[in-house]
Amino acid sequence: MIPETQDPTATVTFIRLEDGRTYAVTAWHVIEIFRHAAIADGADPESYFLPVAPGIMIGPPFIQPPKPWTAPRPDICLRPIDPDLPAHIGKAFFEFRTSPTPSFPVLYALAVGYPTLSKSPHLDQLGERLAMQCVHAIAKGVGSAQESDQVQFLSSIEEQPPAESLSGLSGGPVFWSDPNSYGLLGFIKEAMDVKPKPDEDTLYDGPRVHFMCQRADYQMFLEWAAYADEAFPREREALNRAIKEKGT
Repeated sequence: MIPETQDPTATVTFIRLEDGRTYAVTAWHVIEIFRHAAIADGADPESYFLPVAPGIMIGPPFIQPPKPWTAPRPDICLRPIDPDLPAHIGKAFFEFRTSPTPSFPVLYALAVGYPTLSKSPHLDQLGERLAMQCVHAIAKGVGSAQESDQVQFLSSIEEQPPAESLSGLSGGPVFWSDPNSYGLLGFIKEAMDVKPKPDEDTLYDGPRVHFMCQRADYQMFLEWAAYADEAFPREREALNRAIKEKGT
């Protein structure tokens, strides 16, 4: 179940609301990639495996929120989970609250996640395991407004960091801060290579930090959560029925 060092991986974020409901959140395109890989391996439906001792499988379905009136369908999916799940694998949830809220434009943001290319084999008394390096990346906002559904962050840096690419941060949290407070701005939709590719159309020829954030304020997340809570049992029943029919 544990991926090889060369396998694509992504990031999942645990969010708890003020009423105690808890969710595993990642980017919808991550689940789509996993789904296509599962189909190719003859192992559909997809699931999300967290390779931390003792390890945990977060099974489907993952629910993508509907398209809002004023923006594209969000590159986000939610999976309702037991509130005790994060602690079971030594992790913690972020408690999303109604306040504080960011001021716009957001000048800087911090993205957190696990880059695909930063994985490495780790040998110990249990045998070979997988080490996944957590990266914190800070960049400057490229203009944003209160009504923006996504925000871009881009900063040039003087030296090439150890991580060659931020790909794999998709689904990780993006945090805003000011001198007095901090909070969740949204989730990573796309994180680019630290150094531009030779054929990439960019003004930057040196190393940079560059990522896109899918916005998620508290009210927006409440609506996503309500949709996921209502859709999850229905979609799970349909999935179980399809598996049973396939088996017979």
